[in-house]
Amino acid sequence: MNSRHIIAEAWHFTRENKKLMWWYAFVPSILTTLVGILYLVYQFFSFKRSPLFDDAEKSFLTEVITTIFNFLKENENLLIPAIITIIVVLILYALLPTLLQGGLVQIIARMRKGESVKTSDGVSYGFLVFLPLLEYHLLIKGFSLISLFTEAGFVLRNLGPGALKTLLPVFIAAAVIGLILTLLFTYSEFFIILDKKQVLRSMGRSAKLVVLSWQHTFLIALLMIIIAMRIFINIIAVLIVPALLIFAAGFLATLTLTKIGIIVGIAIALVGLFVASYFTGILNVFANAVWTFTFLELMHEKRTHEFMSE
Repeated sequence: MNSRHIIAEAWHFTRENKKLMWWYAFVPSILTTLVGILYLVYQFFSFKRSPLFDDAEKSFLTEVITTIFNFLKENENLLIPAIITIIVVLILYALLPTLLQGGLVQIIARMRKGESVKTSDGVSYGFLVFLPLLEYHLLIKGFSLISLFTEAGFVLRNLGPGALKTLLPVFIAAAVIGLILTLLFTYSEFFIILDKKQVLRSMGRSAKLVVLSWQHTFLIALLMIIIAMRIFINIIAVLIVPALLIFAAGFLATLTLTKIGIIVGIAIALVGLFVASYFTGILNVFANAVWTFTFLELMHEKRTHEFMSE
């Protein structure tokens, strides 16, 4: 298997099929970026209001809930629309990326095999593997670095640096184990989506395939770098979008143009969000194409080897 050829082929595929980005990656990118903004804002002000930096009587989360409750109490006409909006956004964030990923991988695989597929067919393909893929994502979510950082931050804010120092070996061990499991389960999603295997069986087959294809460690490492680049872009977007909003609004407010400042800030933030989501969506399609092509090649080599051995 030629690693460079696969990566070049995946990039060419991504450039020639930008419709896939708009259908299957752009909206999930917007959702993940927005949730990332809220997550970082929450972490920042939670630390700012914690005993580490301030002796606040109430936590930041308590203040947010109280403020929202009081606002909705004073504007009862907004209560129902607010609840509906929150529910819809949460459902989309929880379910839509999984659904669209299943469709995206199926389309990529079928197009590489030379099959004729419509862009919209991916929605149907996504529904067919939605439940097992969602089960897998929920199963491995606890091993993610975001989960570990969240737990470590909670310990630091509420129990202090001493507790974090004591538990640091536990967090490091969990991070190492999570990294190893992530590597072993690299192809689990593709066994679920393309081979229609059950979740646990897919995880076992993925671990076996990774071990047997140890000669492609360089490729796997390169793919990890690609994923890291995607995460880095997300982080930059998460930092820049709210910063642009605050800076623009604050600057124009000093010119006694508060309303205009807020409008301009929101407009700049929306443009930043669009651009960040666009590039993140492109990287999402590219990464999925690389992984899908790699999986298909490894499975082809595996079946060829088994056939030749008979």
